[in-house]
Amino acid sequence: MFSRMRDKTSANRNNRVGAGMSLLACLTVGLFVPGCVMEDFNDIGETFFAKSPAEAARDALDPYNPDLRREGVVLLSNAPFGGVDAYLKMYRDYVENDPDPLVRGAAITALARHGDAQDAMLIAPFLSREVEENETVRWYSALALQRLHNVEVIPVLEKSIRDEEETGEIRAAVCIALGQYPEDRVVQMLLFGLDARELSVNIEAGEALWLLTGEQFGMDRVAWQNWYTAALANRNAFKNQQAYFYPTYDRDKSWWEYAAFWLDTSWEKPSSPTGLRSREERRTWEMEGSPSEAAVEQGVERSEFEKVDDLP
Repeated sequence: MFSRMRDKTSANRNNRVGAGMSLLACLTVGLFVPGCVMEDFNDIGETFFAKSPAEAARDALDPYNPDLRREGVVLLSNAPFGGVDAYLKMYRDYVENDPDPLVRGAAITALARHGDAQDAMLIAPFLSREVEENETVRWYSALALQRLHNVEVIPVLEKSIRDEEETGEIRAAVCIALGQYPEDRVVQMLLFGLDARELSVNIEAGEALWLLTGEQFGMDRVAWQNWYTAALANRNAFKNQQAYFYPTYDRDKSWWEYAAFWLDTSWEKPSSPTGLRSREERRTWEMEGSPSEAAVEQGVERSEFEKVDDLP
């Protein structure tokens, strides 16, 4: 019995070693031997031949190719210097005027990262189906309003969450955004969200109510309504409000990122929205050692782009 177990273990080990050798062979000669070409080589190629900031800036301003504009905006907005005034002006212009929806979406995401609370009013109209027919842009708008705090956008958020023709994913994202506003009208919107037909909306509405009140009634609308009525009468509904942090994207590293050990892949951490904290806290491009705006105009080292997130 033990002999068979050892044989099986040895065979598994040999299989793993063999697979590793095959992978090594693919890495060594995969560019030349049919069958070894893998999709991740595209990612490796992009890592080796990353665009410089100057090239990304030129792409972002390309008047003829929306794909290049989008990619340029994404690269710039993920760079440490992506919030300089010249780029903020470009993002705002693209949100309002670019005819391509994916360029608008990228610009909205860039403003959410580097803009200020007033930019929420620029973005908010694109959450409405009456203004923006592209679902992806509305999705990016909902995510952006999670990161920008401005009470003036609450009516727009309300219209979206009450729009039962809107997708559940977007309405769930709106529920998350509402979790930063301790107001009676917001609670009423979230109670409405608990009755939505989409489970994702129910879950996020319950989570947002917990953030606003510190109470945990899950998706039980009756329990929330009873508690809130009593708390409102006692004027203490929001006394146990929790800290609100916008959610961020994360994923496991791919195998080539482990292989490319010289890269320092890092992910943004959840934080308080702009408007609840000073915009100056976001000005990472002005930290010591970061390029000035003039340096950005002239182009800086390629390594500045090695920490960018995935394209949206």
